[in-house]
Amino acid sequence: MRLSCLSPRRLAAVTLCLLGAFTSAALAQTVNINPNTTYQTIRGFGGMNGAGWIPDLTPAQVETAFGNGSGQMGLSIMRMRIDPDRAKWPTQLPSAQRARALGATLFATPWTPPAAWKSNNSLINGGSLLSSRYGDYAGHLLSFASYMSSGNAALYAISLQNEPDYAPDYESCRWTAGEFVNFLRSQGSRFNGIRVIAPEALGFNKALSDPMLNDSTAVQHVDIIGGHLYGTSPSDYPLARSRGKELWMTEHFTDNTDANNWTAAMPVARELHSSMVSNYSAYVWWYIRRSYGLLTEAGTISKRGHVMAQFAKHVRPGFVRIAATEKPHSDVFVTAYKNSAGRLVVVAINTGTSQRRLVLTLQAGSARSIVKTRTTATHSNEFAGTYAVSGGRATAFVDPGSVNTFVSQKVRSAGRIPDLRRCGRKSERA
Repeated sequence: MRLSCLSPRRLAAVTLCLLGAFTSAALAQTVNINPNTTYQTIRGFGGMNGAGWIPDLTPAQVETAFGNGSGQMGLSIMRMRIDPDRAKWPTQLPSAQRARALGATLFATPWTPPAAWKSNNSLINGGSLLSSRYGDYAGHLLSFASYMSSGNAALYAISLQNEPDYAPDYESCRWTAGEFVNFLRSQGSRFNGIRVIAPEALGFNKALSDPMLNDSTAVQHVDIIGGHLYGTSPSDYPLARSRGKELWMTEHFTDNTDANNWTAAMPVARELHSSMVSNYSAYVWWYIRRSYGLLTEAGTISKRGHVMAQFAKHVRPGFVRIAATEKPHSDVFVTAYKNSAGRLVVVAINTGTSQRRLVLTLQAGSARSIVKTRTTATHSNEFAGTYAVSGGRATAFVDPGSVNTFVSQKVRSAGRIPDLRRCGRKSERA
């Protein structure tokens, strides 16, 4: 085509189209995905069931939270409380049974030992576990695990204490690093049938966990280094990983803003991303159902829940995080995962105000197409296009203020493959 033969109007249109294509290509950034470089194994994403403190989840809400079908969140971990009064343990059983039947991993945390075993003879305001009661306390925790197992809700792991570095005026107990070491030395061998989580510190306080990791006896009896993110940000813990321990983020909520406020939901996505690149194997929100929770008080999935679902529905237990370009744009954050069958999952978060173009590079033959779902202020974990993979590359867009999940498909999807060639324009429906 000779541009000199075009009318001024036609020439302007062609120039605009070519300029758009050039600009879009110039802004495209490559995400290199390397399944041969692996990091942590993912155990799952979940939340706390507050039965005993707030009304229990209903059967329908358990299905919504832990099911993985249409309109469900795909959570795979339920955290629960160990009441100091064993007569109240049945409160935890119904929802735990339902979640376990859906394939969820269960773990439990005590907020306090029975008052008579503590230095302040109280369930609240801290106090510490008397060393003379270490055996009784280990038996208490193991009895809870046995009770749950007998009710078809077997625990995967059990924690020794919630936030041992905090003494609020509700159920609590203080532990020092030395007390954890002494407890594990004397009682740790009794937990050989269940994984032990410690220390679940308020801000992932490594000063509480370093000593147990460096003690030749105590380190044998702790399996998971758990911590919370209050007052801190996710960070790697090389010492724990060098000792063969998984890292679990076992409690956080970013703020108590309405869970459907999209501006407040996006930081949850960023924290999930940061937790994954910090080698955390699990991420557990505070209450599953709350005004600021993953479910609203009415039991519907909130925007925060849909953000969690972008990970939880697709990055299933047993997936392994793999190498991927983490920041292809200054405002785009990417992680990638694979399972044993070779399925690839890529999660891309765009915190900016502009649409971004990504070129995903895959190993040859690993996929014929990728399917995208997205959550934005106006979309909630919705299908957003199927993209062809050609020559090990697929090109896709991520909208401003969005969380996007790309899942590889061995067989070409029946959905329409977007035409990505037309003047570099967005090729999916808004």
